[in-house]
Amino acid sequence: EEDDEEDLDGWERNYSDERSWEALQEDESGLLRPLDNKAMYHAQYRRRLRNSQRIQKGLIRFLYIVLDLSRAASVMDFRPSRMAVVAQNVEAFIREFFDQNPLSQIALVTIKDGVAYSLTELGGSPESHIKALMAKLECSGDSSLQNALELVHEYLDKIPSYGNREVLILYSALTTCDPGDIMETIQKCKKSKMRCSVIGLSAEMFICKHLCQETGGLYSVALDESHFKELILEHAPPPPAIAEFAIANLIKMGFPQRAAEGSISICSCHKESKVGEGYICPRCKARVCELPTECRICGLTLVSSPHLARSYHHLFPIAPFDEVKPSQNEPHRRSQKTCFGCQQSLVNPGNKPSLQVACPKCKQYFCLDCDIYIHESLHNCPGCESLR
Repeated sequence: EEDDEEDLDGWERNYSDERSWEALQEDESGLLRPLDNKAMYHAQYRRRLRNSQRIQKGLIRFLYIVLDLSRAASVMDFRPSRMAVVAQNVEAFIREFFDQNPLSQIALVTIKDGVAYSLTELGGSPESHIKALMAKLECSGDSSLQNALELVHEYLDKIPSYGNREVLILYSALTTCDPGDIMETIQKCKKSKMRCSVIGLSAEMFICKHLCQETGGLYSVALDESHFKELILEHAPPPPAIAEFAIANLIKMGFPQRAAEGSISICSCHKESKVGEGYICPRCKARVCELPTECRICGLTLVSSPHLARSYHHLFPIAPFDEVKPSQNEPHRRSQKTCFGCQQSLVNPGNKPSLQVACPKCKQYFCLDCDIYIHESLHNCPGCESLR
């Protein structure tokens, strides 16, 4: 048997190491029973929901995503390569980030050949960031963590005090080739209240762990592709606000009107004339392409009313639903066999009740899919809204 294991090809060895057949189960008739991944995913989701406490959060975030595109990113321990996995998950993260943080902005920085390059500037358009990233996916040279921190610090140090200064580093290499003392750079980032987090794709590094400990960020190492996706999406919700910046203060914002169709004016973002696209700043009448952003002429923060409305649920989140086991169903609830949200049956084949949850306020029952959709996307309980 040992000789047979040595003769296995690469793809066969992967299945042999995972031993995925051991998770298969049989039903009463001896047929294979489908794997219940839904219950497993829902248990992980509820564990994250319980760990999230109701604390003050920073809703206006300025996040720099640093991507390590050194030669270490071309290693194929992640399929098809580290670079491809990082690019795919960064695209999903950018869309999820703007969905949960409509008042925030993102910028991209890459590291290759020992130099840090600014790929995009701070902005609120996910499409522009994704397009710029996909056009620059090339790996070469060494990685320099200090150069990346120096470049990001130069930009984030100018951010107003009401904004959360964050850095998310996706690091593939096991070394860093720095021109100076990186410890001084870390203290400089700490002094500027920058929250630096690192997700490693190889092994744990002391300097990355030290950076996160000093700046209050999170450090983790991805085990595989699915674990890396889970780690990067944990940075999408707003983090706890720093105590010094948690004091309530007023922020001056403008609500621009959409430019009329057929009107021709020069865009302040791209310095070129455009027809019938963009928004007009209410203070200086300059044109911008997208919202939210900061006016390049007068410096006024420009947002739209839907952006403020979509940030409301972070201040008053829905309470987690209570998990209801079939044996604990109340007598007057036993007749309810459908989900209140999607109207799907809550009874499995064989008249066996499935896993379900109940809202602690309206006492309506929901399936697992509706539970996740209500807390992550809808942010309103249909049962409570129907009572109003």
